[in-house]
Amino acid sequence: MGCSSSIDRHQRRVNPDPIDIPLSKAQKYLVRETWETVELYKNNVGKQTFLRFFENNPEFQKLFPEFKELKYEELQKANALHGHAKRVMKAVENAVSAMDDAVSFSAYLEELGRRHVARSLKPSYLDAMQAALMDSLRQTLQSEWTDETAIAWNKLFRFIADTMITGLQSSHTT
Repeated sequence: MGCSSSIDRHQRRVNPDPIDIPLSKAQKYLVRETWETVELYKNNVGKQTFLRFFENNPEFQKLFPEFKELKYEELQKANALHGHAKRVMKAVENAVSAMDDAVSFSAYLEELGRRHVARSLKPSYLDAMQAALMDSLRQTLQSEWTDETAIAWNKLFRFIADTMITGLQSSHTT
């Protein structure tokens, strides 16, 4: 007759497999535990991440209209830098919160990737941002930053970056 079994097969084709952030339970635990420390300093972590990002990649500063004419000393005090750093850290905070339910967060990240088309975002920029963020996290967490913690945070950021890249690439094909 085909009623319920054909519906089940159809729904499986229509609804893709659930999106999962590729961290083990132990890695998710490490991220959540260390986030408690990071959260206390998240605005500073975000600011330090961007300063390090621009220090290590000065050519990327021109991609940000609000920063492109600023010297390093001016950049440190710029309200626009603080605002952008807060938004990036909010995305990280959302990732930590969404580790067990990544579907809606993935949609947000894909849209974020699409919005970054205007900034000519390239995957290599996200690699540079990952390096800067990991350095800021290491500096903030100090003795809490172990090899296992580094692996967990890198996997989480890689999920963020890869999902943004999916959104970025989907906007190029539409």
